[in-house]
Amino acid sequence: MKKILPLFLLIAFHATGKEIELKTTITEITVFQSGAQVKRIGSTTIPAGEYEILIHDATSLLKKESIQVKGEGNFTILSVNHQVNLNDQKQDKVKWAELETKEKELKRKMEDLSVKIEVLRTEESIVYNLQKVSTTTEGITVEQVARAQELLKIKLALIKNEKLTTSRQMKELYDEHQKITQQLSVLKTPKKNVTYEIVVKVLAKAETKADFSLSYIVPNARWYPTYDLRVKTVAEPMVIEYKANVTQQTGEDWNNVKLKLSTGDPSQSSQKPKIETWWLNLNQSYVQPKQQSNYYRYTDAKFTKVKGTVMDKKTGEALPFCSIMVDGTNIGTNTDLDGNFKLILPENANNLKVSYVGYNQQIVPINSDEMNIYLEGSLELKEVEITTQSYDKGISGMLSTTPGVRGARSDKSKSQANQVTATPALNIVSTEFSIDEKYTIISDPKNITVSIQSIQSNVKYQYYCAPRLDKDVFLTAQMINWEQYNLLEGQANVFFEGTFIGSTLLDSRYLTDTLEISLGRDKSVKVERKKSKDYNKHSIFGNENIAYREWDIAVRNGKQQNIDIIVEDQFPISGDSKIDVKQEEKSGGKLDEKTGIVTWQYQMEPSGIKTMQLKYTAKYPKGTFIGLD
Repeated sequence: MKKILPLFLLIAFHATGKEIELKTTITEITVFQSGAQVKRIGSTTIPAGEYEILIHDATSLLKKESIQVKGEGNFTILSVNHQVNLNDQKQDKVKWAELETKEKELKRKMEDLSVKIEVLRTEESIVYNLQKVSTTTEGITVEQVARAQELLKIKLALIKNEKLTTSRQMKELYDEHQKITQQLSVLKTPKKNVTYEIVVKVLAKAETKADFSLSYIVPNARWYPTYDLRVKTVAEPMVIEYKANVTQQTGEDWNNVKLKLSTGDPSQSSQKPKIETWWLNLNQSYVQPKQQSNYYRYTDAKFTKVKGTVMDKKTGEALPFCSIMVDGTNIGTNTDLDGNFKLILPENANNLKVSYVGYNQQIVPINSDEMNIYLEGSLELKEVEITTQSYDKGISGMLSTTPGVRGARSDKSKSQANQVTATPALNIVSTEFSIDEKYTIISDPKNITVSIQSIQSNVKYQYYCAPRLDKDVFLTAQMINWEQYNLLEGQANVFFEGTFIGSTLLDSRYLTDTLEISLGRDKSVKVERKKSKDYNKHSIFGNENIAYREWDIAVRNGKQQNIDIIVEDQFPISGDSKIDVKQEEKSGGKLDEKTGIVTWQYQMEPSGIKTMQLKYTAKYPKGTFIGLD
């Protein structure tokens, strides 16, 4: 018989006194882009009657409202509660006795040194008195006095040195005695530990075997995607290595568990948005959303980069393994051991979301390509020690939303995980990748890289150059039917012809038929743009200036394969009726009349060369000037 009861169906009751401790193990983890769902299982035997099943091994950081318990067996789950326990901390009597013995020994040594210092002070006083003997004393010569005073100086120096050494020894013993006194004071002070447990109240009519399945949501866990893009040659498919960077600081280790990666976010509200009244007021401007430019669609110019350091605001100490995410996206990275980070930004990126366990999360505006970010420590505590003895003893047996009182443990073991593959599955509102092998991720700030899948795609490779803006040629991969791979936006490392050539951004946020991926610059395809010596000149005719321009453009394919290339240049467009631009030559290029952009598209053979010409004149009134390149 299966019973399921969420936490928020709570019924207050007094403790029965019948308790069974249930040991559970983590079997499955679903990591979201913020947080994770933990699934635990455990089995026990329930005698006839009403009992409290106590689960101590779940992390204290779990969200209590997310707890769900499922039971298999001939029993009924009456209620579920997440409560707090105040337990007396056992005093270490052995350590207490050792410290008291050491404290007495230090006292004895300090008394001995005190006596020694007093003797040295007496000897020092005697030597000072002997130095007052003068040559007028009867029976003592000048030579004898000088010799005696020299011996007294030596003796005085020895006494002072020994006195100084003894004083230093006394200071060291005193400091050590103070430390031991403080430790004894701490040991003798009554303390309470605050620990946590999940209590499941059950009722069995007869003794029965019970199998429990427990799930809950924890914060401080996340994953974000990164990619390796590998292109051997432009005649072969592109290989996309789809990877997840997983990190968790939930307070419990995930040892040898089934791992799932979900694009969902349980921290986001599921409530639908509501449109409010749109009020118009005088002198209130309307800001038109920024339109996306397609002019640089074949280059990496639309992406900018940011780098910086994350530090503790109070101490200035660098924070390693700190999470840096572009707000509203899946694009992110972590700081290195020195607190430094680098990140490629998509279009319209405005803010970075910076988070670190033990610190308040910050949303930081991107106002520079180099940023210093300071985080403030939070007051969130994983475990609290209470030294006061005034607390409510009666609360421990009550089941309510107010925390009660009991104990938790955490068994940690480190294990190195291997890269595995994953099987994607589509849910109604998110995509879930199920990792095909079990995995281990310990609770610490470091990232673990998980291989999701390796994709071999027959992309179309497209070269592009705009020599008026950049002298290099850019390579892009145009990918159709890309939605089937459930790609998320993220940073990508590009490997071209066996060499790492840099990083780019795989931006899958927009609904397009073709996903264009910038693979960077290819130095083996050359482009040259230069002025023709015969036509670039200036003349005056009557009341008009006439400027002549002619540009010669040449592209050479230095690769061993055929390539498709787009070359773009432009005619200037008159913005004044007094300026007359005449377009004279464009070598068969396609002209956009509105923008003046001329586009040539070629398929070039290995070692092939294509030449084109852009020629125009511009007339404008005498005594004025215009800006031409």
